This record gives sequence, structure tokens and C-alpha cells, in this order.
Amino acid sequence: MTLLITGARGGIGAGLLRRLHESGHRVRAASRAPEKLELPAGVSAVPLDLADPTTFAPALAGVTDVFLYAEPAGIEALLTAAIPTGVRRVVLLSSDSAALPGAERNALARHHLRVERALRATPLTATVLRPGGFATMARHWAESVRAGRPVEQAYPDARLDVIHPDDIVDVAELALTGDRLDGETISLGGPEVLSFRDQARILGRLLNRPIELREPTRERAAAHLGAHVPAPLVESVLDYWAGLPTEHHEAARSTERLTGRPGRPFRRWAAENLDLFR
Repeated sequence: MTLLITGARGGIGAGLLRRLHESGHRVRAASRAPEKLELPAGVSAVPLDLADPTTFAPALAGVTDVFLYAEPAGIEALLTAAIPTGVRRVVLLSSDSAALPGAERNALARHHLRVERALRATPLTATVLRPGGFATMARHWAESVRAGRPVEQAYPDARLDVIHPDDIVDVAELALTGDRLDGETISLGGPEVLSFRDQARILGRLLNRPIELREPTRERAAAHLGAHVPAPLVESVLDYWAGLPTEHHEAARSTERLTGRPGRPFRRWAAENLDLFR
């Protein structure tokens, strides 16, 4: 049994790959630039480029299960190529934006829905993971925090059940190594509901200095976000934040219901990554 991890340079993919390797699973890493991967000893890397179908068969040879990032370009061809190679299961990292009302009108949601639908149209066993806001979004504050400047953050009072990436890895590992989650579409969140201001306060306490959040204009927020998010998705990310409630307090999507272990709070992620902000 060989598990193929696509997007192995991404945070979730890299963490999942290490976890599976440490557990004794046979893992193969796939990336458009496999030469740039930093892999554990004994893990092989293969090129996989959705724009180049000639990379599909070599990457999929002997693979039984695939962890897949949601990239719509070339997805139908990749899934078609996977079926005759013996792939039986795909675990897709999607987004909870796909469940938004009017998702078809939101570029971020459409991006993920197209991949979900392509996967569901195949005979492959599919598990779809739909996490919400990642704790890692706070990385975008690092430059301002290090410089002691106020952090510009759109919709700072919007509340979300921010999720630690390792909680997503926990569920992805369950989905890839057992059948309990086969066929499921699963919304994922963290163990607490926090506004962006709450996250800044937590980070500030760890740094022993306050972090000020300022709400920019929509245009300025879009320009700033464009440095971290693909241009076609910028407005839809802002729309997503704009639609988040400001009075939501219940963390109903915590991964504890699936793993049996408490989800990791934002404070833990901030403490693990504190050097980014110093």
C-alpha cells in the first residue's frame, strides 16, 4: 500500500507526509518541483503537475490512496488517470467555503466545489475535508508585528473556529489509513471561536506586548491580501470574512468528535511559531 501526498510542499501535505512516514506507512511525495522538497529519509518524491498529464501515470503507479489539494486545473484528467492505476481512495482538502449559500457566485467556493464534484463523479472512494479558518493566517501579520506597527486586518471582529494545521493532519491521517470516514464530507474547525482581535490579544500576551489591529479599507485590504492569496480569490476571501458572524461562540466543528483528542487551541500554534513575530 503506497500513499501519495500531493502538494507535499504545503503545510498540511508536509505535516501529513511526516506523520504517515513516522507511523510506518509507505509514502510518496508529489510536487511540481520535487527537487525543492525536504523529505525524511526513505521517502521518494515524484513530479506531478496538473498542467502536464505525462506526469500522472508515473506519480500514480502502485498508489492505493491519494491526499489531494483542491486544484481545479486538470483535475478531471488526473482522476481519470488514477482509476486504472489501482487508486481506491482520495482524501480531498477542500474548504468550508464550498458550503456557503450562493457558493457558485463565490470564486473561492467555486474553486473547491469543482474539485469536489469531479471527485464525486468518479467511482473512487472519496472523503472531503472542509476546514474553516487556519491558525496559519496569522503568519501574514508577522512583518508588522516584528516592526512594532499596527496590523491591518479586514473584518477584525469576525469570529471563526480557527483550526491548528495539525488537527487537519489528524483527520486526514484517519481518513487515509482506515475506512471510518470513507464517503464523508466533513466540516472541520478548532476547539474555540475567536475573532481576529482575540487572536492578536493571545499572540500579544505571548510576546509580552500589545498588538494593535486596525481595519483597513476594502481596497487596501485586497491589496495586502493579494501578496498572500491568488489574485482571483482575493475578493472572495474578503467576502468570506465579511459573512462570518460577530456573535458566534460555539465550537461545534472541533476535530475532537472524530479523533477523541481535544483540538489544539490557537495559543498553541502561536507559541510554536512565536519566533516568526519576534
